[in-house]
Amino acid sequence: MKDIVVDKYAKAFFEVTYANGTAGECAMQMAEISKAFSPEITAFFKNPFNSLENKLTTAKSALEGKCSAETFNFVCTLVEKNRVGAMTEISKELTTMVQASAGITKGKLFSAIEVSPEFLKQVEAVASKALNKKVELLFEKDTTLIAGYKVQVAGWTLDDSAEAHLRILKDELMKKGL
Repeated sequence: MKDIVVDKYAKAFFEVTYANGTAGECAMQMAEISKAFSPEITAFFKNPFNSLENKLTTAKSALEGKCSAETFNFVCTLVEKNRVGAMTEISKELTTMVQASAGITKGKLFSAIEVSPEFLKQVEAVASKALNKKVELLFEKDTTLIAGYKVQVAGWTLDDSAEAHLRILKDELMKKGL
């Protein structure tokens, strides 16, 4: 289930930056900033004994001049509203929105063994054609697969695994009464 807070903040930031033509740049900046927020740093911002002024001063000194004004102000808003703990999820949702606005859909290709970059590109092309969208796939190893692969993109699954082929064969044999 999607977090309403994450969704609202990401959507608001996306709308402002998209209107300014800086959504992609700001999404990349947010991704980098969210990586810097280790559990220890996040704990500092969540600690009720640290004053808001202290938290803002820390955030401002770390970011000033190192990112766009929109990103700087957004992070300061997250600090003010005590939402720093949601920064990573907000950043991911923002990236998804930017990619969707560019017509890109992310997905995963699962296989028991490493696949070549060429094979990944071929599968991306097939998925892109089937969904009529630009699809970018990330490889993920799945040791439960015996052979073949599975692709998951935007609620759509292509299962070309040995298990799927055996299931189809079994169904066909059952239909024929064998």
